[in-house]
Amino acid sequence: MSSIDDHYHLVLYIDTAKPRSFDISHRLRQLCKRHLSKSFTLEVIDLRKEPALLEQRRIIAVPTLDVTTPQSQKHRFVGDLTASKSFIVATGMFLNAENMQQNATKMKQNIINYKSKFK
Repeated sequence: MSSIDDHYHLVLYIDTAKPRSFDISHRLRQLCKRHLSKSFTLEVIDLRKEPALLEQRRIIAVPTLDVTTPQSQKHRFVGDLTASKSFIVATGMFLNAENMQQNATKMKQNIINYKSKFK
């Protein structure tokens, strides 16, 4: 079990009267499984069942996604989450991908250097 320090916490606010709500939660879960390097919890809240949260949590549109990163940074996304690039960048997934790319480039250069010694 992971500690809260290395964990993403996502809260997705939806309106089940809107047919795309279920698609969005499924798509978000897949995006997290594919791109998050750390564990995550996804809490889905139906504002139809909990309308008081609209004002309490200042929800102006659905879907709304609140993300707390392992570094305790908070992000809010409003809309259908089809612009997954902004989600990836904001949650730090981009940094993970960028670090992987830099490591791969360094490894490739090391291999080239090593092979050149034996020519």
